[in-house]
Amino acid sequence: MVFFQVVLLWAFVITLYIHFQRARAVGRADAALVGLVLLQVLLYLCFFLIPALTRWPAWQWFRELLGNVTDPRRDAIRRPHRVWWWLYWVASVAAVLGECRIEPAFGWGLIICFSQICILPMRRAAPASAVILLIYLFNRYGWDGLARWDVGSWFSELFSTVPFVVLLLFFGRIAATSGERGRLILELEAAKGELELARQREGELATLRERERLARELHDSLGHSLVTLTVQLEAAQRLQAADPARAAVVLTEMQKLTRSSMEDLRRSLANLRAAGLGERALAEALRALCAEAGGRLAATVDCQVDERAGTLPPAVAEVLWRVAQEGLTNSEKHAQARHVQVRLNVQAKAVVLQVSDNGIGVAPGAEEKAGHYGLRGLRERVEGLGGTFTVGAGVGNGAVIEARIPVMI
Repeated sequence: MVFFQVVLLWAFVITLYIHFQRARAVGRADAALVGLVLLQVLLYLCFFLIPALTRWPAWQWFRELLGNVTDPRRDAIRRPHRVWWWLYWVASVAAVLGECRIEPAFGWGLIICFSQICILPMRRAAPASAVILLIYLFNRYGWDGLARWDVGSWFSELFSTVPFVVLLLFFGRIAATSGERGRLILELEAAKGELELARQREGELATLRERERLARELHDSLGHSLVTLTVQLEAAQRLQAADPARAAVVLTEMQKLTRSSMEDLRRSLANLRAAGLGERALAEALRALCAEAGGRLAATVDCQVDERAGTLPPAVAEVLWRVAQEGLTNSEKHAQARHVQVRLNVQAKAVVLQVSDNGIGVAPGAEEKAGHYGLRGLRERVEGLGGTFTVGAGVGNGAVIEARIPVMI
């Protein structure tokens, strides 16, 4: 583009040189011609070549002018930019017409005007081009000359110029469309980068929440057990000489508490090491999760997964898998249930996952109590996708954990 602009500027200089080669004497018309050419070159430098070559902040104004010519989202503050461009085009066309009046060889300068006007929307570019063409014909032939033209003369002149102008308009539309497409691609790449950054931040936040949950769970389970074991150990030491039988009972209770604490520790470590859904299909992962839970629980685990589970977005599938994992963990730790059911139902505008059991149920406000930080984290994940998360009582006894997330299948 810069090369093309430099060629155009040299074309002005060469045309002016040819004119003076043919001129026998230099008069006022020649001085006016030089002034018009200098004006044309100055306008072209300020509005095109210099902004393209320099990165100086002083020329940011010109770059904004160039970038906002065809922007339909201009507000009232940016509208004067269009006024300045219209003044530029009017001045350029007037300069070329004045040059043609003195030296007809400068008629090629209208090509620049047509090519620049073509970047405007077609509803403005076509009428402006027609007006410029009519003014050019009037400037070259005069009113008397045009009045003597017959149909053949008009047809011949218009046939030689109109197709060329239409071709310029066509290429101008291609250039404007290409520029708009390039701008949209840049915006899309920027939005993609922002989404990727947001996804990374969401992953980091989810990791921090999971670590916080596990830390609190270890504190509330293993920490409390260790404190209890310490107290009972001190009591056993005191009773060992005075009441050996009572000391034996305390040691037996300590043994049971130690085994229970080890089970809690193994469960917490399993949750810590458990990877996310990853590349696994949601249906396959849910069935495997239910099979593992059924092997640990003294209860039957029924898993019902909709066939359309594979069409869910990865983020939604990950959250649903986490809900099922936490629901089965709660049934294992607190519910004392004999039957657990996991159901995934994909509806027209939402996907619903339910984990229900026939255990002792969930007390009101259980999410706020110690040991239920996982439920709180699941609520945050589900609501982060625009869904709803509920924990309530089932039919009769038992509890129901339900996650409903809006999707478009």
